[in-house]
Amino acid sequence: MQETIITLSNGLRIAHKYIPHTRLVHCGYIIDVGGRDDGEGKAGMSHFIEHLIFKGTQKRKTFHILNYIESVGGDLNAYTTKEKTCVYASLTKDYFERGIDVLTDIVFNSIFPDKEIGKERQVIMEEIDMYRDAPDEAIFEDFDLLLFPNDSLGLPILGTKDTLSSIEKADIQAFIAENYTTDRIVFSVVGNVTEKEVRKMADKYMSHIPIKQGKATRKAPENFSPSHKIVQINTHQAHEVMGGRACDMQSDEYCTLLLLNNILGGPAMNTRLNLNIREKYGWAYNISSFYSPFVDSGIWGIYYGCEGKNLEKVRAKVMKELAELRNKKMGVLQFSQAQKQLKGQLWLGNESAVSQMLGMGKEILDHEELIDFDRYLADIDKVTAEELQEVANKYFEEKELQILTYQPNESDNEEEGE
Repeated sequence: MQETIITLSNGLRIAHKYIPHTRLVHCGYIIDVGGRDDGEGKAGMSHFIEHLIFKGTQKRKTFHILNYIESVGGDLNAYTTKEKTCVYASLTKDYFERGIDVLTDIVFNSIFPDKEIGKERQVIMEEIDMYRDAPDEAIFEDFDLLLFPNDSLGLPILGTKDTLSSIEKADIQAFIAENYTTDRIVFSVVGNVTEKEVRKMADKYMSHIPIKQGKATRKAPENFSPSHKIVQINTHQAHEVMGGRACDMQSDEYCTLLLLNNILGGPAMNTRLNLNIREKYGWAYNISSFYSPFVDSGIWGIYYGCEGKNLEKVRAKVMKELAELRNKKMGVLQFSQAQKQLKGQLWLGNESAVSQMLGMGKEILDHEELIDFDRYLADIDKVTAEELQEVANKYFEEKELQILTYQPNESDNEEEGE
């Protein structure tokens, strides 16, 4: 099950991993273009394109694109992040050619019919409204804007209704011509197809794509001044995010902060935040922390939702947990258990062939290589308790925290209670 990189003459790279003990193949294009690349006044462009490439090519209409994969039980999907656009399919190995055919067609030959642009613009506006109606979703968008006030990293991936309204067909075509270059696109394949079969299909469907060079030009975000912003909203719960800027994915601190975040409020039920706030006091249903690295920056933070009357108590307990990690070095046994837990979680995540496929493409774009999974585990083992405390002191200082609070409108809650 060796991982290999195949480089075509036009600059396209293919990441491949052969897994013989499955009937499935997962494949997709990972493109080094995301929300931060949208351009001034065009927030939402990358995500808009992700929607529109399913709306027709030179030889297929929307129905034919979807039916070609789904009629044989396959799954066709896509998503956009701050730095990547991913378009992928999962099928049985007998229909791998259908996957590579339709994916290549929609990524390189979409025609963006005017009627579909108008229709999909409205669909995304509905999507924007859906997220804005969910305070536990909307607060993260608003938090990003506070952390990156003068940078595209702070803008919502979906864009806004104003920016979406300004995007026309000519803008889309110009954006693709500039950004969808062969050195910024990787095709990734994981499953029961051999390297020989992948090369054969690549020669048939990708060799004609013209070579085009053009690396992403991203400017590192400027510094910001943390604050505490309070927004009144009509909800039953208070919602709050606190956090700040974090190290990038290439940083020496990356694994340390990954481990620190997992201890503080990762996905497990035995995190410090969950045990000492939800389980001990019952003050919050959802309380967790997160760390999202980019190529030149990152975000870390803590989210919780609770009754308005408990907000200050929850915040005080969160501050206490941050202080504990800053001021007290973890014991040998406790630290070793934390490392084992994170490595086990990574193993579980790596069992997903889809995750492997997407991860391989991102590794090539971000690191110019495929990173052996054991290397990730070894890097976690290298982290020390002293380094963990140093990183906690760097990022968890109270005066460095940006806080965004969605405060329930008391008058509305009083009216409902009467």
